Amino acid sequence: MLCLIAATLLLQTAQTGPAEDAAPAPADAIAETPAPPPTDATTLIARFDEQYEAWGDLVAELAGRKARERYLAELLLPVITRSDLDDGASGEILRETRDTISDVEAANTQWALAQLEPERFAAFELEQPRLAADLLRWAERDEAGHARIVAALEPVAMAGRYDAQAFARMADALAMSQNERQLYGTVTACVDGRRQPARIRRPVDLAARRAALGLAPMEDAWAALIAAQGESCEAPSPSPE
Repeated sequence: MLCLIAATLLLQTAQTGPAEDAAPAPADAIAETPAPPPTDATTLIARFDEQYEAWGDLVAELAGRKARERYLAELLLPVITRSDLDDGASGEILRETRDTISDVEAANTQWALAQLEPERFAAFELEQPRLAADLLRWAERDEAGHARIVAALEPVAMAGRYDAQAFARMADALAMSQNERQLYGTVTACVDGRRQPARIRRPVDLAARRAALGLAPMEDAWAALIAAQGESCEAPSPSPE
């Protein structure tokens, strides 16, 4: 429990990592020059009002829920880490406070999952990426919510704002756990002692799916995998790429 509380405090300030293993941009690609930010008061005031109307309640609710979790940790940690407690007092305190902490965390987790409607979450992530990451970290505490997380992250990943390889692995792992075929080819299987991609949904579309997400071509990814791990294998169960 102590480790869980400490990890919660750390996670509340963590950031989503940068994208990795993305396909290189074509050499002849022409970078689009972003439009300059507005400078007139009318536009900026309208944007302020629009963003507050769209996200003010969500941001306030998230802040309040985060504060409650942090408060519980701040109440508990200084007590159970004292060196002058009676024998067994720390364990008893943890046992007696566990339900309160678990109830708060469970409520926050379910609330976070309810915020993951894909289109709205993508818009929120664009405006508030750090707070969107907080929602995801809470949602991830419920393994039953992984399908909702993948659905919410898909438009974000497609827009290049989430680690493409991490998303592909997440989506493929979810598909395999549901006894479905993977989409991006990140899961391998060991068949007759040789490593090969696990079942892929519509293989003819694999290259397009990987390119849309910003992943390197499957041929390049597979060659790198074999070079690193070898073609021979022993484990019969699927393993991450």
